[in-house]
Amino acid sequence: MPVQPANQMGQTALHIAIERRCKDYVELLVQKGADVHAQAKGRFFQPKDEGGCFYFGELPLSLAACTKQDDIVDYLTENVYNKADLCRQDSRGNTVLHALVAIADNTEETTTFVTKMYDRLVVKCAKLNKECRLETILNNDKMSPLMMAAQLGKIDIFQHIIQLEIKDEEAQHLSRKFRDWNYGPLHSSLYDLATLDTYEDGDSVLEILVYKSTAKNRHEMLAVEPINELLKEKWKKFGAVFFYLSFFAYLFLMIIFTLISYYRPMEGTPPYPYRTTTDHLRLVGEIIILLTGIVFLIGNMKDLIMKKYPGVYSLFTDGCFQLLNFIYSVLVIITATLYLAGIEAYLAVMVIALVLGWINALYFTRGLKLTGMYSVMLQKVLFKDLFRFLLVYLLFMVGYASALVSLLNPCTNEMICNDGQENCTVSENPSCQHSTTFISLLLNLFTLTIGMGDLEVISHAKYPAVFIVLLVTYLIITFVLLLNMLIALMGETVGEVSKESKQIWQLQWATTILDIERYLPACMRKAFRSGEAVFIGPKDERWCFRVDEVNWSHWKQDIATIKEDPGKNNLQRDRPLVGKHKADQHSEDEKLLPEKDPQA
Repeated sequence: MPVQPANQMGQTALHIAIERRCKDYVELLVQKGADVHAQAKGRFFQPKDEGGCFYFGELPLSLAACTKQDDIVDYLTENVYNKADLCRQDSRGNTVLHALVAIADNTEETTTFVTKMYDRLVVKCAKLNKECRLETILNNDKMSPLMMAAQLGKIDIFQHIIQLEIKDEEAQHLSRKFRDWNYGPLHSSLYDLATLDTYEDGDSVLEILVYKSTAKNRHEMLAVEPINELLKEKWKKFGAVFFYLSFFAYLFLMIIFTLISYYRPMEGTPPYPYRTTTDHLRLVGEIIILLTGIVFLIGNMKDLIMKKYPGVYSLFTDGCFQLLNFIYSVLVIITATLYLAGIEAYLAVMVIALVLGWINALYFTRGLKLTGMYSVMLQKVLFKDLFRFLLVYLLFMVGYASALVSLLNPCTNEMICNDGQENCTVSENPSCQHSTTFISLLLNLFTLTIGMGDLEVISHAKYPAVFIVLLVTYLIITFVLLLNMLIALMGETVGEVSKESKQIWQLQWATTILDIERYLPACMRKAFRSGEAVFIGPKDERWCFRVDEVNWSHWKQDIATIKEDPGKNNLQRDRPLVGKHKADQHSEDEKLLPEKDPQA
């Protein structure tokens, strides 16, 4: 009977026997009719980020697989009493493969047993249940085990799945990597692009890594083959051309914005009349700026609705240009609204939008590795070190300004009259206590911090000695301590970022490629599709991507048996099988892979 406490709800005696590694009791329970698909849903069995302790997939088979018990896995799936279904899903929709991905922690020991168990289960499922493709089953989040590994940043199991080569003949069709030919240490491999590339409908692994994953090591996962070479191929085919065209178009747009701002009418109230040729050119420029602002806003809103942005952390570490672009487009629309409403304050909003527009041009620095890495460093320093410094500095400045303004003598409110009693004004002494004194003192403290202020206000303090002590301590803390700490932290950040700036830049570069691809029409996306059609076997057509790799250590080990004939391979490209009799031929071209070829 299942144990019912909330922490262990759903746990059965079979779960306990598996956890205790008691195979004899497992066999006895299964023989007596124990439920091999019982789901342990208690709070204890939930993921750690949800308040649980150990998530193993809820099912007894998943528990045995996640605790490295091969013999119990074999018994549960092969016994004659009550076999466990390898394709069974838990309450989250996860299979045993999803559970293995969930417990992977990128350590060498765990990776070794998880990858071996993964291969074991894939092959076993191919033999016991040929109708079920275990590795393609999606959970409730519409993710396969490969997608889940990409989402969670499990790079070791991710690399293993994406480069899966199965030697067992009955399950070779489940491989994702096929060795085509070898020549010396060079070997050419074909990688299955199913669920990897963005061409297919639904989320792809590339989109998950670039847009949805919050893992800190996702830039490392983009360097795994074939993703690395696939991105390079996309950049060569269409990314570079469209990127540089976008750069020149944006540069032209900002020049137009600058010209219409500089040559705006100085007299009258908006909207200004359009009489001369110059005025009509300005009107055309204003329409262009407004339309592009609307297009930018729609594009950003579309990305936001589609949840293309992975979160605040990734936004401020991988690039803030989407945020700047969004603010820029909103300010442009506000500027146009104020202008048409006849409000002169449109100018204040317009100049802020103009500055943001030029700053956002830094987005195009990611097109080159040198400037792209510099842009990464700049963003890190701005949002990591400078932000923290300004937060602490603001607290000190407000605190000292509040204390210092309290020491000033109150203003006398003396009346100064010109031409009799009709034109009288109150004299404002910036060094006395007034309604605007606090703001003025904040500005004075800031100028003192950067070495440009003066100390005239001391003479108007009620207790000059106390005033001087507070002012000196403020200067020591801000000018000497905080500023030097900022410089030291900036140097440390630049040193740290320089070690991984290339990888972070590569992530931004990948984002740029996918952004360009998403806005291409379907016909162009089809024309620029990377890869080639390959028949792995009869009626088994795959879209694969070729990667040529060099492996000296592997070549030295197998130099006696290496296959050095790139001209004769068993993979058929773009050649469909014609007629049913083709499937009955036992030619070399229609075998899955050579039977006795350690390199294949």
